[in-house]
Amino acid sequence: MGLLSDSSVAAQREVMGAPPVPGGGSDFYRLKPLKLSEKDLLKTIPLGPEGLIKHGVLSNGLTYYVRPNKKPLQRAAMALVVRVGSVAETEEERGVAHICEHLAFNGTENYSNHDLVKFLESIGAEFGACQNAYTSADETVYELLVPIDKPGLLEQACTVFAEFATRVRIAPEDVERERGAVIEEWRQGRDARGRAAEAHWKLMMEG
Repeated sequence: MGLLSDSSVAAQREVMGAPPVPGGGSDFYRLKPLKLSEKDLLKTIPLGPEGLIKHGVLSNGLTYYVRPNKKPLQRAAMALVVRVGSVAETEEERGVAHICEHLAFNGTENYSNHDLVKFLESIGAEFGACQNAYTSADETVYELLVPIDKPGLLEQACTVFAEFATRVRIAPEDVERERGAVIEEWRQGRDARGRAAEAHWKLMMEG
């Protein structure tokens, strides 16, 4: 699909009998201001088509959302969203949230020496493509894409999230092992986009 120039758009509008756009630009300039009240802004945003998404709160306070998808076939895309990120750190704690994210894959109470990664790979969840995580200013998210073509695989994947949520091991040797990777990711993020994002969040969180 090609893009139409402003002159082409104007010509089409003339043929169709539409009034000319002020300044000869696109239809964007014809949009009318939308008046929103505080009540409008506080309305709950729908999760999606009614009946498609099931959600609720477990007894431990965990909020869950479940949506069926036909593709990818026999796969479950899972995400554990922890509502805390780098904005909760003090100046002396910079990077703690990020390194905690890395340590989750390194070792927990029930898995050590990357055994958790090996377990996920053994059920068909390749590291990187099917198991990953990221840390932002206000959240830490763990993501898994696991096969569900055999009984028990989904339950096993849920136990992995339980490890991430409450049983991450933080030992001095683990921290030292992951330090280089975290520093390198930080260094790669010091480009123009990363510095702009940092300045944005600093401004947003002041006061």
